[in-house]
Amino acid sequence: MRPFFPSYRSMLTAAFTAIFSFLVSPFPASAQTPAVGPVISAGDTAWVLVSAAMVMLMTPGLGLFYGGMVRRKNVLATILQSLFMVALIGVQWVMFGYSLAFSSGNELVGGLSWVMLNG
Repeated sequence: MRPFFPSYRSMLTAAFTAIFSFLVSPFPASAQTPAVGPVISAGDTAWVLVSAAMVMLMTPGLGLFYGGMVRRKNVLATILQSLFMVALIGVQWVMFGYSLAFSSGNELVGGLSWVMLNG
């Protein structure tokens, strides 16, 4: 008899189901929420800006790294794919990321009340 090994598809399905159910599960409101509104921390904002700047500096280097792994005729296309992803992520941040990061939601992720920079 053959031993039972779960398929990759079933393992990925179980993992995505667990992550999705954790993200959408309701969390109780935090007892430390100030009554006047959320306070924006200067340290948190600085960390996000430094992290974003480091990713923007890393992207051309990643494009060059990937360009070194392909044939000569494909180097430009490979580098442009890396740079295209920077533009795509910027658009996604404007559409959804800002709202998920800064609007009110649960303790893990914000809501979608500010999608497309609404308000």
